[in-house]
Amino acid sequence: MKSVYYVQIEDKSIDEGNNIGTLAGLKEKISSSLETLVFTNHADEIKDKYSKTGIKTTIFNNENYSLTDYSDVVTTIKNNLAYEDECLIVLDDSALGNVLGAKIAAELSLPLLSHIEDLTGDTLITASRHIADTKAIRESQLKDSAVVTVSFNGILNQNEEAQVEVKDFTVQDANIKKYVSNENSGNDLAYAKVVVAAGKGLQEKENLKPLNELAKKLNASVGATKAVTDVGWMDKDKMIGISNLTIKPDVYYAFGIAGAVQHTTGMDKSKHIIAVNTDKTAPIFKLAQYGIIGDANKVIDGLINLL
Repeated sequence: MKSVYYVQIEDKSIDEGNNIGTLAGLKEKISSSLETLVFTNHADEIKDKYSKTGIKTTIFNNENYSLTDYSDVVTTIKNNLAYEDECLIVLDDSALGNVLGAKIAAELSLPLLSHIEDLTGDTLITASRHIADTKAIRESQLKDSAVVTVSFNGILNQNEEAQVEVKDFTVQDANIKKYVSNENSGNDLAYAKVVVAAGKGLQEKENLKPLNELAKKLNASVGATKAVTDVGWMDKDKMIGISNLTIKPDVYYAFGIAGAVQHTTGMDKSKHIIAVNTDKTAPIFKLAQYGIIGDANKVIDGLINLL
């Protein structure tokens, strides 16, 4: 089997790239030869997280690194994989992942496959994705080295120890860009892969505590409806809907949300929607791929116990 490298980015100034849900999904699909390459500016803070993934990890650290520093990341990857006869380089299917993946593929003269939804096989890996918005699936056998961007998630067993090595890497870009504060700049909902959202069906503010606990287990971001933020249960910058944020996560959990148009306009492009509501006629079920008719609080508690 070819070596598989998952490239992750972590910038302490912004939450984008800090989600390890893709790594969890990749681990479920690739049985061996998987290694994580992390580029960051705060290795000490994240080392423990990767030491519990069960996946060998190399963290490349430089305090001046930022997400926009593509060239030094590409150079470091090229130098470290120079002696690999055959490898698969995997990144998140995000705006950042696709740009970085394209630059890596160009530098290493490798094919780039974007928006991959599944990887299967051991000795010969097959990448698959839907063709546009149809049910047709295109499968590509990766006989040689390649770069792919993927969109799938999973849950890591947090008790698996892993070897983690921290290395310094050089940042030579003279025009390093930095993120500055702006409206919603501290809100990771805009680019989260997994979102758990609260509606008034949770009944009281106290019930947000289990929701936040579940979010941690799912490595998810937390959002809410306008009704929830209006009564002060959650900050208004967490409101999903036409009045604030429009998001497109891979997985969207709607707990106690009826599905008013004001809210669904901000999340109806989610790839997978899972809804929980006591009212079987709630409009949210028309959007959901999976629905549970029941008490959202009990379902949240059940998921926490299960995970």
